[in-house]
Amino acid sequence: MRLSQLSEDERPRERLLRCGVESLSLVELLAILLRTGTKNQDVLELSASILNEWGGLSGLCRAEVAELMQKKGLKQAKAAALIAVLELGKRIAQANSKELCDWKICAEQIARRAQFLDREQIHALFLDTKEGVMDEEILSYGGPDGAYLDIPVFYRKAVRLNAYSVVLVHNHPDGAQGPSREDIALTEHVRRGLKLLGVELKAHLIAANGALVQI
Repeated sequence: MRLSQLSEDERPRERLLRCGVESLSLVELLAILLRTGTKNQDVLELSASILNEWGGLSGLCRAEVAELMQKKGLKQAKAAALIAVLELGKRIAQANSKELCDWKICAEQIARRAQFLDREQIHALFLDTKEGVMDEEILSYGGPDGAYLDIPVFYRKAVRLNAYSVVLVHNHPDGAQGPSREDIALTEHVRRGLKLLGVELKAHLIAANGALVQI
């Protein structure tokens, strides 16, 4: 529906003020952020077009500012504002996971963030004796064929923090929930190495499509 076909009370900004932000669709939320459309598309049509072109919110979260600026109606200011809002959402999720300090919740937050990645990452959660998260670190930014874990650096970090146990989380960008042979071999190798250091491998988890699977 075009914006001009809506009554004043039914337009996104007015409905947000009257009914609350939860009542708005993604298209309407994006329209409020963008404010204006183009000569041929009003702001609701432009918003729907953007979400459709990038495959919804998850696809939009993967977009780069230069990509967005190729879209007619998204000049530098609008593209920058959109990228900034998406990044704020990611950082809020990350901040919440650290504040809660529960490793299972931290792992769930990592899994949600990893939905938007097109390459593998390996995260480590270093736990104290009460299984609280002392620190979180991305140990590897992978290439197209997977992620490489720098094991000596990982072990040194665990010893330096005097970690009681460690949780590893790595994502599968293709959405596969089953572990590969390499995943299983890495798990056993790390488990044995940490044991020699007096550190337990609490879990090694695969993040796929926002869900977690234990190896």
